[in-house]
Amino acid sequence: MKATPAASVVVILLVVATHPSNGVKVWVPHVSFSDAANWVSANLPTAGQTIVFPSKLNALVSLPVGIWTVSSLILPQQGGLLFPDHSFSLNVVSRDPAAISVAIFNAPGRTPYYSGSNWATYDEQRSTHSTPNGAVPHSERVPCQYELVVFEVGKNMPKPIDMQYHESIEVGNVRFGDTIEGLDSFHNFVSSELGQFLFYNAEDTLIRQGKCANADKCPCQEPRQMDAICSNVRCTVPHCLSPIHPPGHCCPICGSWFRMDMATIKGVFNMQTFMDKLRRKINTGEVDDSGVEFHIGVDRSAGANVVQLIIVDKGEYGEKSTRMMDSLRPFFEKQFSSGFQVTHAGQPHTPLEGGQLLAFVMLTLIVASTFFSIIYVYYYDDVLLPRLRAAVRNRQFFTTPFVFARFDPNNDVDGLSVDVTYPSAVQLANEEREESAALADDVENHHASSFNNPMYEKPAPKVDPAMEVFDDVELLVK
Repeated sequence: MKATPAASVVVILLVVATHPSNGVKVWVPHVSFSDAANWVSANLPTAGQTIVFPSKLNALVSLPVGIWTVSSLILPQQGGLLFPDHSFSLNVVSRDPAAISVAIFNAPGRTPYYSGSNWATYDEQRSTHSTPNGAVPHSERVPCQYELVVFEVGKNMPKPIDMQYHESIEVGNVRFGDTIEGLDSFHNFVSSELGQFLFYNAEDTLIRQGKCANADKCPCQEPRQMDAICSNVRCTVPHCLSPIHPPGHCCPICGSWFRMDMATIKGVFNMQTFMDKLRRKINTGEVDDSGVEFHIGVDRSAGANVVQLIIVDKGEYGEKSTRMMDSLRPFFEKQFSSGFQVTHAGQPHTPLEGGQLLAFVMLTLIVASTFFSIIYVYYYDDVLLPRLRAAVRNRQFFTTPFVFARFDPNNDVDGLSVDVTYPSAVQLANEEREESAALADDVENHHASSFNNPMYEKPAPKVDPAMEVFDDVELLVK
């Protein structure tokens, strides 16, 4: 077995299952040796290979139980490998160097502590859903100041947690595996050399008790924690006309929202009884809950004490949440005579994104410019349009003498000649007089009611008698 000269951390950790309890948030991301995605080749190592861990593993990795046959093992310089306390055997075999293949383990990345996608309840862990409930506010997805935080240690170790230099973590209690429990013990573990491989940027982070331990009187998160949570959330544009923004959510969403201020309720109101009735009504089939997700909770932010029900569509918004909320309205009217509010996100609507909006604006400008250019040329331009009309009417594009000049290759002089014939001035005057006379006869015969317009009368051209008349001109090109 080969090992790097730098010290490597090898720890034997007893694994005991954690028992579920109420008000618990469990850290979800783990590093698995038996996950093919964690290997460079995207395949699990086979017997006889050389197993290579990166020099900067910066994590703790649990090795699998069983007999492990390798040709060699390269340990990390920074990081730790956790060997099982039983049923583990490392068998090193000798092979021809040319026949040895290498399996390289990927160094896992860091994931932020204040990110709701990294936490789940025990019920959510058992669920087959791969995505979290979209109706749950972001503030309630991260451990609240009165909840128990659990980092499970079993076949896999937790993925490195980035504390992002936050001032403190305020929770009810912390449990790491079965060996570390309590805020003080956990704080000491985070500050240790082993804990630094799991918790990054936590040198000055305080692990302390939440300011309020009563879930019925305290908000889940303080404003400072809420800012940290929303800094790790990337909001998307909601595809609805009037998005809702319930307290605790970092982004506007599409769905339906029920609110009832408990301060306005007359008489005795039992919050737990109301929540149990509402859950039963939704889950027993009286209301169609297929295609939707819902969350029942209490908004206690900024001193409020408001019961709220949030319903969202699973996947793309299609107003299923709106129809479900409308079907619950008779139940709300029976429980509360007045005072509750129901807000809908409206019809589905897909707004234009940045690139689409720019393309739409450019296309609009092009169409508008083309339209006004045509209007201007048609009504105000007295140069271009008349010339085009005259050219189309007379069809004199290719009637000039030079264009259709004759090229005679059999000329006796030099083999190339161009004959150009121009009418004389006398011929032009005679042709114009003939055309004028024909036009006058036509006007008198067919338009007797018309009158002569002096603007269109053309005087006869004056002919210079001294002008020499050329009938034929032959240009000889040498």
